[in-house]
Amino acid sequence: DVEDSQGMQGPLAVQEYIQELIRSDPSNVKRIVEPPPDVDVNIWQYEHLRQFILELNLLVTQLKGICTTHSCPKMKATEDCLYLCATHKNAQEVRHTLSDV
Repeated sequence: DVEDSQGMQGPLAVQEYIQELIRSDPSNVKRIVEPPPDVDVNIWQYEHLRQFILELNLLVTQLKGICTTHSCPKMKATEDCLYLCATHKNAQEVRHTLSDV
């Protein structure tokens, strides 16, 4: 079971606590996102953003050899749903792939 949040000490304590919560029961999202009463809400949100980036990095690393301009010329969710890139002046088809990184 997950250690009580009041026992957290050190600069990585909140990050480690969040990771423990995720490992303990990843389906209990309410428990994972609910800040303990003794943790500053801003630090809690910051650490969750850091955790998201860490996990996103793992996903990108796994997809790097799979999603290329050859294997994924267009970014589609289905045959009828094409993602558009909003970073351009006018939204256009997404042509960015992991091989661009």
